Amino acid sequence: MRKRIFYAVPFAVASSAALADNPTLVSADNRGLTFGVFAVLFLLTLGITWFAARRNSTASDFYTAGGGIGPRMNGLAIAGDYLSAAAFLGVSGLIALYGLDGISYVVGFFVSFIPVLILIAEPCRNLGKFTLGDVLAFRNNFRATKLVVAVSSILVALFYMVPQIVGGAVIVRALIGIPYELSVIAVGTLMLTYVLFGGMRATTSVQVLKAVLLITFCLILVILSWMPYGFNIESFFNGVISNASIQQYVQGLHAGTSTLSVADAGQRLLAPGLYLKNPLEQVSLGMALVLGTAAMPHILMRFFTVPNAKAARKSALYAMFAIGLCHLLIVVIGFSAALNVGPKAILAMDKGGNLAAPMLAQFLGGGPDSLLGNFMLAIVAAVSFATIVAVVAGLTLAAASSLAHDVYVGAIKNGAATEREQVRAARIATLLMAVISVVAGIATKGQNVAQLVGLGYAVAASANLPALICTLYWRRCNTAGVVAGVLGGTILSIGLVLISPNMTYPLLQKEAALKTVATLSKQISDTQDSDVRQKLAAQRAVAQSAADGIPDGARSIVGLHKPLIELRNPGIISIPFGFLLVVLFSLLSRSHLSESRWAELSVRRETGIGAAEAVVH
Repeated sequence: MRKRIFYAVPFAVASSAALADNPTLVSADNRGLTFGVFAVLFLLTLGITWFAARRNSTASDFYTAGGGIGPRMNGLAIAGDYLSAAAFLGVSGLIALYGLDGISYVVGFFVSFIPVLILIAEPCRNLGKFTLGDVLAFRNNFRATKLVVAVSSILVALFYMVPQIVGGAVIVRALIGIPYELSVIAVGTLMLTYVLFGGMRATTSVQVLKAVLLITFCLILVILSWMPYGFNIESFFNGVISNASIQQYVQGLHAGTSTLSVADAGQRLLAPGLYLKNPLEQVSLGMALVLGTAAMPHILMRFFTVPNAKAARKSALYAMFAIGLCHLLIVVIGFSAALNVGPKAILAMDKGGNLAAPMLAQFLGGGPDSLLGNFMLAIVAAVSFATIVAVVAGLTLAAASSLAHDVYVGAIKNGAATEREQVRAARIATLLMAVISVVAGIATKGQNVAQLVGLGYAVAASANLPALICTLYWRRCNTAGVVAGVLGGTILSIGLVLISPNMTYPLLQKEAALKTVATLSKQISDTQDSDVRQKLAAQRAVAQSAADGIPDGARSIVGLHKPLIELRNPGIISIPFGFLLVVLFSLLSRSHLSESRWAELSVRRETGIGAAEAVVH
């Protein structure tokens, strides 16, 4: 079962075909209420977009809202960008099923903003640019840097965007029964509306609204969870570890590996090792999460929307506060879901555990037969959908900015594009990215694309971050090093994932199916109950059919029988390699341009002198 849950970022993307046979969480009688809440939220965001569109006239307005967003609002928008469905739905479910190991993810998500605050936020804003490509091109070859960084940034955005769309469609299908394709198109249409017409202002406002709604509703769930315990946190967690359903479930996780007493089973949920068992994998995952965030294009882009470096620093602090608060609430929500709903009930509805928070909301409101319970469930469904759309909108804007501003204006036009051409290019790029993401979302129906999120973090940490850090802080860094680091880090990250356990290996699947057949055959021979034998025989037939359907010569997508490495996230290999490439190729070549502009970059990086002129230019 654990293999079906995403290892790199816990937002499992189950097969929609599998979900088709499962009942939806919202009953048919209450779908009108749910759609009503959806409609209210949709009209509210549409009004925001209409208002923002009236103020957009220049490329700077479209990309960065003219640099006029305040630090508090920008910090909330960063939180809205960062608090994805993986955090709200995935992590809460992971905590409900595996306890403390789920908390490791929220710690990694929070800590990742420390390098952003210390190393990235102020310097990037002081350089006064629109995209990551602008920062790197400041002292490197303009066209070459723009092109390679744009490719990397677009790939990172797509790797992160497609699983959000696919996972969101599956979750909405499980909640209210909207067909998968319609959900994907709805996400794409809303996202396109926000970005195409409203630009950064609309995207920012939608992200702020989503962040406030998410944090507020998480707080309500926590208050309702603690209320029966008199808001005594110790009593609440004592209730978790002494719950018979949780103890039985944890004992089941240890079946066949160790003997765990009933008294220790509940306590085991508050200890590490139920889910993350490989220490090297944990280190690799942590490196990708912590360092990848600092080079995520949609996060970096937000620091160009504030007036100055001081506001950028404050934005990061506000974002850390909002993200940290929401993560603390999500921890409680996860344990409350385990206590009140039960791990087995959560797994029965969704194998990835992603419906833990919605099921908890319905329970705390009075259950599936109550109006309040279904109203709270409707709010969770609407906020979850808004979360997905807001994150996808931010990613689309970042990818479109790289495509239009870096590739078209930078690499093709060499920076010589009129304001009208820049705005037109930005909107065409937005439309193109929306079409690509929707087509990819529909094409990957029923496929496990969750590993793409981890791959996005790995590419950002292995390709973008080394180039960015060395450009900002190392005098000898030059174009050759940046190009080698970005291309090498991107290729290595993708290559390592293609030979990792993330891929599908048909022969290993066949071997597992045959083992299941053998186990079920033994169970059939050991039981005398005819009904049990009949059920086991049916399961064996399914497993045998799966094994028979896999030919003996079947291989993975790159022609392997089994993975060459055991790491699901390649960060521990690819990140040092990315830095090594930048350093090595910079030392092997000299660039008069890079070294001559070092002094100017150093002054502007620390003081922001000339930033306003750079934005106008």
